Amino acid sequence: MRAALFFVGLVLCAGPALAVDQSTRPAVTPAAAGRARGDAEKALVLIQQWVVGRYDNSDQSSRDIANPAVPDDEKHRLMHQLFVPVTVAVPAIPGYLVFQQSSMDGTDDPEVITRVGLLQFFIDDLGQLRQRELNFKDISAFKNVHRSPERLRALTLDQFRVDPACDFLLGLAPSGREVSGPMQAGACRFFSKGLNKELIADDAVTIRPGEYWFLGRFVDDEGRVMWGNASKEPVKLARRPSAGQ
Repeated sequence: MRAALFFVGLVLCAGPALAVDQSTRPAVTPAAAGRARGDAEKALVLIQQWVVGRYDNSDQSSRDIANPAVPDDEKHRLMHQLFVPVTVAVPAIPGYLVFQQSSMDGTDDPEVITRVGLLQFFIDDLGQLRQRELNFKDISAFKNVHRSPERLRALTLDQFRVDPACDFLLGLAPSGREVSGPMQAGACRFFSKGLNKELIADDAVTIRPGEYWFLGRFVDDEGRVMWGNASKEPVKLARRPSAGQ
């Protein structure tokens, strides 16, 4: 979901579950915060209905591969994602949780699973709905843990890599049929030893019934894409009809 839904978890350090930087936030009146919270609660209900199942971007990827006019750095690679709502209480991690797992072919074969973690959705004290990514440090220990959800009860934050600066700030569209939002511009950063420079996450998500879109890329200070797809079109994951868990 991410930022990079498929990459940020590899580079972030551990942080508190609901920490929010107070120093950069504008003053908000109680009335405005109440209105924001009402919209956020509506959006959260929709997320609980919409973010579930097996997704991929096979239509998008096949289209790009077949079109020689699409530059190589703008061709969307094939991605597979599983979203499973967490139905057990996890005392150490508040909010609404969704288990997520990425694989190379859309199966649960441990050999092809590339990333495992949780999406944490919560409303902060100003009524802002946030999506935070919690990525397991020990991927191998939690592959396919959705099949044994009781194991999730004992999770603690020190088992994850997470950075609150990389939260997605989500809002409900006037139509009521879309929840979307970006990361705070310039906030989510990491230093790449390979490139010997600091990179900045350029990411936003769009959640609709049966769809989960994201940009999931990193740029340098000049805005050049250093990792991820250079196209302005997001990765468009679509839920598959056979979305069994």
